[in-house]
Amino acid sequence: MPDRHPILRQTSQPVRAADPQLNRAVQAAEQPIIVAATRVHGAAFVASSAMHHAMMLSRTADAAFRISPMGEDIYRAILMAYGSVAASEIQRLGMPDGGQW
Repeated sequence: MPDRHPILRQTSQPVRAADPQLNRAVQAAEQPIIVAATRVHGAAFVASSAMHHAMMLSRTADAAFRISPMGEDIYRAILMAYGSVAASEIQRLGMPDGGQW
């Protein structure tokens, strides 16, 4: 008989077979959670990317203004158009089916 620690009781029990009905129930319960987590994570990634690009475009617009101040209205309009597209895409993610047409 192998040495066993006197405080720990080791018992062996037969492994029970997986319950297919229970597995299906757990999977069904997890499905909405997985979908929600995926959508939230995806929206955060899209929002982060949009903000990064907005910063980059804002810096580019500022640099363009220093070189050619007469184009400021156009630079700002382009930046605002990008912001509008990005915001629309992020909002669309919250729509049923991701806002698919």
